[in-house]
Amino acid sequence: MCRRIDLVTFVAALLFSSCGSDTTGPPPETLIGVWDATSVELVSKADSTVRVDLIANRDAMVTLELEADNDFALTVAYDGAGPGGPWGFNEVVTGTWGATDILTLTVSPTSQWQFEIDLQGDTLRLTEADTSFDFDEDGTPEDADLSFELVRD
Repeated sequence: MCRRIDLVTFVAALLFSSCGSDTTGPPPETLIGVWDATSVELVSKADSTVRVDLIANRDAMVTLELEADNDFALTVAYDGAGPGGPWGFNEVVTGTWGATDILTLTVSPTSQWQFEIDLQGDTLRLTEADTSFDFDEDGTPEDADLSFELVRD
């Protein structure tokens, strides 16, 4: 009886320890490259019916470059005048990135975006990172969820 309990305990411990190391995201090396956004959607956390797609609604061009040395560059450019406020100017945001089952873009020690990853061929979907955006263009950014749909360049 003692052996049976030891065997059950051993198998349970083995299963428990192996579950903690599983990841569901794609291997990080599959994310390296230049990605062009086909959608950059910001959704108000206060009212999910308030949405802006920088590509469709604001004529933005957005590119995300993930480098092998774990540096990244996110380039936002508007065709014409941007809307102003956060995400409303032509800019390049740089920092470092890492991926397990989520993609983390770190801009500074206190600022980062964490996205759920869905990679299907040459289409990358990054969803639900916490950010802010000035939806009503009053100069005060509101809390938002940020999602990208990108294609490999």
